[in-house]
Amino acid sequence: MAIRVKSKWHTQGAPKSPFQVATVIASLIFWVAEEKATHMQQAHFEISSKEQGFAMISEYLAFLVQYTDRFVYQRVDDEYRSELINIMVKRLAEIIEDNQIAHMGPSPDNYQKRFINLLVERLAEYATFDYEDGEPNYACRRFLGSKILEQMPKRDHSWTIDQVVEIEVPNALTLVRKGLDGLFAEDSGTL
Repeated sequence: MAIRVKSKWHTQGAPKSPFQVATVIASLIFWVAEEKATHMQQAHFEISSKEQGFAMISEYLAFLVQYTDRFVYQRVDDEYRSELINIMVKRLAEIIEDNQIAHMGPSPDNYQKRFINLLVERLAEYATFDYEDGEPNYACRRFLGSKILEQMPKRDHSWTIDQVVEIEVPNALTLVRKGLDGLFAEDSGTL
């Protein structure tokens, strides 16, 4: 499926606030994570419940949050980066909760809190992996594959990690990188 990534501001002028940038990035990476789960289903991987689909999306989001954080690390100062990532995570929690409520109804436990708890756990785990030339290394990609594998039925176990590592992650990184490159280009108006 061809996907168009918007990577430029419609209006130029004053630099964009961390809030403005974070909400754009949150929308971008949620959309990419959702597309990865959808693509796996289209590739005949069994996603038999909405809970399973949202669990997969949450795993992709955790991976893409850490990628985004590492991407912006040397491009902005620590204060801007901290504010940007915090706002982005809060916005992602809102987006995923809104979608879960729309598709599964309210939950006795808070969807946002569940997502934040997962994110804290995953970010600690992803912090142990290295990057090579600005990209997550094979072990990092495989770790994501193992987390997606945990969500899959037994019949899909033999192909899940390969699908994630070889197809879904490269495509997801290309899409997110394109958006981030555009947002943080010198002439972008972001900073």
